Amino acid sequence: MKKQSPDKLICIKGGFFFVILLFWVSGIALICLGASVQMKLSDISVVITQTSSGAPLVLTIVGMVIFFLSGFGAVAVIKESSILIKSFTGLMLLVFAIEIIVGISAYSYRDTLQRNVLRSFMKMLDRYGTDKPLTRGVDGVQQQFQCCGARNFTDWLNISAGFPPGSVPPSCCKTVKLKCGENARAHSDRIYTQGCVMKMQMWISDHVNVIGAVGVGLGFSQIFGILFSCLLVKFLQENYVSL
Repeated sequence: MKKQSPDKLICIKGGFFFVILLFWVSGIALICLGASVQMKLSDISVVITQTSSGAPLVLTIVGMVIFFLSGFGAVAVIKESSILIKSFTGLMLLVFAIEIIVGISAYSYRDTLQRNVLRSFMKMLDRYGTDKPLTRGVDGVQQQFQCCGARNFTDWLNISAGFPPGSVPPSCCKTVKLKCGENARAHSDRIYTQGCVMKMQMWISDHVNVIGAVGVGLGFSQIFGILFSCLLVKFLQENYVSL
């Protein structure tokens, strides 16, 4: 049934399999990143109650789709079916469009999150100590991000929240122990001095950069994947009587 040497087919399939491998790795990376972001956001959800956690969930779902789609692509190449390869190409184009939407949403999500965190944290300082879930949430954020206050530790110094004036909560301490946050200005070496908003912004930016790098790699793999798909379909149609 073949009209030409299979050498060209082997090269095209080899390139296609390499692209599928990159596609598969990118899917796993997106799943891990989405899960990591979601877990971290669950720790600080009390501080960002106005912010949706939909973006990390979408990131994880897209990663899972890409993971399974890469398997479908591998089957299509092994079977040398032009119909399956065309389907794979169409699905890649669909996922590529979704990725653009997710990328735009992630950027907007980052800016919204930064604005909401500052507003929420400043409002919560006055409620610290009277609202137990909120207090646990703020303590968790300060320990997780090794920070103190919204902008810096001085945000706490004039707050009456069950500890002496001029003090910070124990969760601001590098080593949490009784009365470790008292007289914070004089003992700033034993507490975290940077604000939580800045620390969270740094964390968000780092993850956005990683997601962006994965997205660029994924985009290139998809472009080459579509190219190899077209080459493979063309080769199969030219060299097989029936498919």
